[in-house]
Amino acid sequence: VRELFSNVFSVTRDEDFLSHESPSHEVVMSFTEGDGPGPDPINLQWDFTGPVSSLWNQAVIKILLDKLHALCAEEKWTTKPRSDEYWKEAIKQKFNRIKVIWTKGRPKRLETGILETPAQVAARLMHTKMDDLKTTLEGYTEDVQKFCRRSTVTKSFLCTEMARGTRDVELWQWLSDVVDHL
Repeated sequence: VRELFSNVFSVTRDEDFLSHESPSHEVVMSFTEGDGPGPDPINLQWDFTGPVSSLWNQAVIKILLDKLHALCAEEKWTTKPRSDEYWKEAIKQKFNRIKVIWTKGRPKRLETGILETPAQVAARLMHTKMDDLKTTLEGYTEDVQKFCRRSTVTKSFLCTEMARGTRDVELWQWLSDVVDHL
């Protein structure tokens, strides 16, 4: 699905959809009422203002599914064939992840009642990303510290057992190796 989105939407990361422009409300409504042509397969656009179940987005999913089959045949994929329902569900999940990112990237109304400028949106997104990275790093640091404590304790017991010359040396050596390889 990642490769499909990369080919169709010319994106490499989900964050690249921040600048995605949804089709106008009038175009979507025209299609929904049966008057308009619907999504353009050459310039495909998601309607992030609506749910994945909207007629417009279902039409986009159908086009993506067709393009996926063409891509599969063109590149002679050797992966196990999956059902259309499987691929539809994968595309829907990707849509929902991207919609969350896209929604976060929309200008918010400030306390003064005016919308954020693009620079303010970028600053807000950067601040959020930095907070997320900080949280991840803190969790990572805690994991590293926990690993170091466990490794030190098992090596300490191993050294103690070796000094005593007990028959548990092999057990502590094995346990120390297990902790080091986790």
